[in-house]
Amino acid sequence: MVVVGGVDAAAAQEVADEVKALGGEALMVMTDVSQRVEIDALVDATLKRFGKIDILVNNAGIINPVPLLEMPEDQWDRTIAVHLKGTFNGTQAVAKHMKDQGGGKIINVSAPAAIRASSSGVSDYASAKGGIVAFTKNAARELAPYRINVNCISPAVYTRMTAALMEADHTTLEQRHSRVPLGWFGQPEDCAGAFVFFASKDADYVTGQVLAVDGGTTV
Repeated sequence: MVVVGGVDAAAAQEVADEVKALGGEALMVMTDVSQRVEIDALVDATLKRFGKIDILVNNAGIINPVPLLEMPEDQWDRTIAVHLKGTFNGTQAVAKHMKDQGGGKIINVSAPAAIRASSSGVSDYASAKGGIVAFTKNAARELAPYRINVNCISPAVYTRMTAALMEADHTTLEQRHSRVPLGWFGQPEDCAGAFVFFASKDADYVTGQVLAVDGGTTV
């Protein structure tokens, strides 16, 4: 059972349809994670449909590379709101229900940019991702007494956001491959196992950790 929330209706519905095609149940709810009222509506819809929430993945993100000296304040605010505030909103809203049900798993998503300045024009994005790492560790400590595990994955894989970075840096996919110690730039499915691990019982004794799935990029 999967609930997909997002502002891109077509993309969110595509994910929901893929889950259904594999025999699962899925629900798509339009959600701007920076707006608490919309997060609350997403949680309410999930509980009404499925009765509980066992796993939360905070994965909303935006990127628009702009040099630091040219970046508008409203872009900075929006990037922080979606990435960092959105992670806070989702975690707080869902953790309240996980506490009542006896536990759960929360997985946040950071990026190599949180610890390594490898691209230009992403000071807002990198700052938000760094904040997610700090938030993960603090949330893990506070929520541990309720058997709520909070961990973070830092992937370096090819997505639409990566494509935007490559365009801003004037780099090709082949150049990206050459920067990865393992020799190839990963695809989203290359980090799927990390999400499955953090969501599973195998990770019951793991919390507050950040797992880099980046082919050695941040070594």
